[in-house]
Amino acid sequence: MQIIIFSPLLTPRIKYIFNFILSAILKAEVEFTVNSTYFSQSEKVRVSYADKPLSDELFFKNTALLLSNKVEELKLKTVPFGDYHVPFPVDGSLLPFDVFAASFFILSRYEEYLHKNKSEDIFTPKDSLQYKWKILERPIIDEWALLLKNMIRKKYPSFKFQEKTFHHQSTINFTLKPDVPSGFFPKTKFIFSSVFDKRQQFLSSVFDEFTGIAVNHERTINELSETNPKNQPVYFINFPQDDKNRLNFKNSALFLKEKQIGLLRPYTINKEQSTMLKADLLKLGKIQDSAIDIRTQQLELLKLPTCYLHLLSAGIISDYSMGYSDKVGFRAGTCTPFNWYDLQLNKVTPIEVKSYSISDTAIHYQPVDDAIKTIKDIIDAVKLVDGYFYSSWKLKNLSENSKFKKWKAVFNEMIKYAG
Repeated sequence: MQIIIFSPLLTPRIKYIFNFILSAILKAEVEFTVNSTYFSQSEKVRVSYADKPLSDELFFKNTALLLSNKVEELKLKTVPFGDYHVPFPVDGSLLPFDVFAASFFILSRYEEYLHKNKSEDIFTPKDSLQYKWKILERPIIDEWALLLKNMIRKKYPSFKFQEKTFHHQSTINFTLKPDVPSGFFPKTKFIFSSVFDKRQQFLSSVFDEFTGIAVNHERTINELSETNPKNQPVYFINFPQDDKNRLNFKNSALFLKEKQIGLLRPYTINKEQSTMLKADLLKLGKIQDSAIDIRTQQLELLKLPTCYLHLLSAGIISDYSMGYSDKVGFRAGTCTPFNWYDLQLNKVTPIEVKSYSISDTAIHYQPVDDAIKTIKDIIDAVKLVDGYFYSSWKLKNLSENSKFKKWKAVFNEMIKYAG
């Protein structure tokens, strides 16, 4: 049995957000129609999105956002809903707000496009309307989807939704140290060039080893695999920048052969950085000879839409960047993977976005007990809607080094609680 959606005008935005909520989150089959007679005679679950209802269907009053194809300043009003505020208030509808427009506004990161047009500054959590509406720390779109699910079940008790289960996956990032060449002259040339490298990345790693704060990547990753065999992390690798592409990483990365890996990229906002991204993808491909699903993660800066446009041009369709590295919460309002919607072209793209809601940076200054409680609260919120819990960690924080003992304990407690 399907859910049939009637709208007098079917736009790409309407199809996108209805498919996301009803198909991706609620796992229901959806059909769209503009034919009111066909809709009224249908024996399927009937949902209309229009200015007024046709008969006795589940009716949701529309607003202008999903009928438009522009990105423009909006004079947003809000209405209280439970213990928070919601945008796009309406009258005469099953809900006091346009839940589909509100979901699209948050999921598409509409406000970040507007921010880009007004300022060169980075979009911060406090710039977010979700922060002001007190819903940033909730997978709010998934919660709204659960409301819709209950409404459908109440009116159509025989309708069966596909069962969902909670998932969790950690992402772990680190910088891979290059192989030191064998032979006197190649080794001498390598060390000499490293000394005069303005970035000093190789010498920095040598200094860490000398002072005892270096992390043994291989040992740490093997320990993580042993302690959490059910849910293996995705390891995001940062390659030291090498203008002439001389560095080799094959021997240094042998322990990553059987792991899920991706590219931790510098922010990609111009053509030069896009070229570097493609060069790093070639290095990533050499670590695992077999074909891999290329994944990326950006923690320092996610600037929309430029970053994702460069990913598309590089052929990358799996990204774990959606989140705030310095703030706990759901940047796109969901804990369900989704395809990025390009507001400028007004179409769905192939990039699948997996949003992280916790990073070790965001909880860095919290005492251990507070950090664990913060993580458990987020996990509980995701479990409530049977969503996907993604977190982001630095590999060094999970090592045996006594300096990072606190964070390893927090991470292990997270894994245990997530189950």
